[in-house]
Amino acid sequence: MIRHRLFRNGFSAPLLPLWLALAAITVLLSVYGANSTDPAWEVEAISWVQSASPDALLQIAKFMTVIGRSPISTVIPAVAIVAMWVWGQRHLSIFLAAVALARVLSGVVKQLVDRPRPSASVVDVTYQLGGPSFPSGHVLGAALFYGFLIYCAELSISNKAVRRLVQGSLATVILLMGYSRVELGAHWPTDVLGGYAIALLVLSAMIWLHRRWTGANQKERPESATVTP
Repeated sequence: MIRHRLFRNGFSAPLLPLWLALAAITVLLSVYGANSTDPAWEVEAISWVQSASPDALLQIAKFMTVIGRSPISTVIPAVAIVAMWVWGQRHLSIFLAAVALARVLSGVVKQLVDRPRPSASVVDVTYQLGGPSFPSGHVLGAALFYGFLIYCAELSISNKAVRRLVQGSLATVILLMGYSRVELGAHWPTDVLGGYAIALLVLSAMIWLHRRWTGANQKERPESATVTP
C-alpha cells in the first residue's frame, strides 16, 4: 500500500531547514513574549475569538482544558503507552513515552521567557491559572502526544477510511486545544503558536529517529503489526 511520502520515505527529504526554521520561530516568539505586556493586537484577537464563539464551543474549550491538565493529561498517555506495548508495538510505545515526557520542555521555556498571562483587566479570563504564559503547555503536550499518535495510526491501521478517521479526530483535538487557550483567556495567541512550533520541532525529530531506529523507511510495515478493523 502506498502511503503519503512523508511517512513512506521516512523523512528522507532534508529536515535541517525545517528544524532551523522552527527553532528560529520559537526564539523569535520567545523574545517577543519576554518583551511584550498586554499587546494590543493580541488583546483584540482574544476579544474577537471570545465574542464570536458560540456557547457550544465554550463548553468544548472547557473540556479541552480538563483533558489537558493533570491527572487526565497523565492518565491518557500512560494508558496509550501500556496498550501499545501490550499490542506488540514496543518501539512505538517507547517513543510515545519519550514524546509524552518531552512536555517538560514547556516548563523550562516558561521559566526562561517568564511572560505574564493575559489579565482579567483586558480580556475575559475564564480560569485564573498560575505560572508564566509562554508557551502553552496544553498545546505543546497535546500536539506532541496526539501528533505522535497520528504517526502511530499511519503505521498501524491498514484500513484507509478508519486510519483517516482516527487521524482526523486526533488532529481536531490538537487544533481545539489551541483554540481553547485563547477562548478561555488562558494564553496569548503567540503562546499557542509557540506551543505548536516547539511541538512540531520535537515531533519531527522523534519520528525521524524512530524511522532510523526501526529501519521502517527500508521496508513496508510487517503484517503482524497491522490492524484491519
